[in-house]
Amino acid sequence: MAGISELVWLYVKRRPLLKESIREGIVNYSALARKICMEAFGSKKNENAVKMALVRMADRIAEKEEDMEGKILRVLQGSSISIRNKVAVVISNKELEQLDYLSFVEGKDFITYIMEDCELGKVRKNKSIRSIEQNLNLITVHSSPALEETPGVIAHILNALASEGINIVEFVSCYTDTMLVIKQADTSRTYELLSALTE
Repeated sequence: MAGISELVWLYVKRRPLLKESIREGIVNYSALARKICMEAFGSKKNENAVKMALVRMADRIAEKEEDMEGKILRVLQGSSISIRNKVAVVISNKELEQLDYLSFVEGKDFITYIMEDCELGKVRKNKSIRSIEQNLNLITVHSSPALEETPGVIAHILNALASEGINIVEFVSCYTDTMLVIKQADTSRTYELLSALTE
């Protein structure tokens, strides 16, 4: 059977926002220990042991995550951003032929195409089209090859956007390019946030 420290670590590890709060030092360890005890053990019997495990864990998380965040920020600070407007996302249940697209991803049942709006005339009447969303923008973050070796870079970008209420319509990662399709209304805020990350 796993020890209390291991169980507490598993509890925290599965909750990224909680882990971030612990790293930032903004957690009430007593209240969190009570919550973990009730959820994991069904009683407050091990509350002190859980609290001590949390306190010890906080130092390790802060040290490790600070180092990881530094690596992530170095990758992002070496990145550039480009924007392409008048983009559409087309979802089809069959491959579309004679089509110029910017990117496509094939899943089990559907193929998602990212293309310029001007290409829509070629596909509008195709019966295999599931949905079309147009008047979008494509923001691409161009990074160094270090992106491939640095865990958490994409998560950092997506978390920054999500915390501002920005929804990603489609997302594609292709080697050093991270492509984000967003609604036009979110473009300036997205650009500002990504610019701040890449400065």
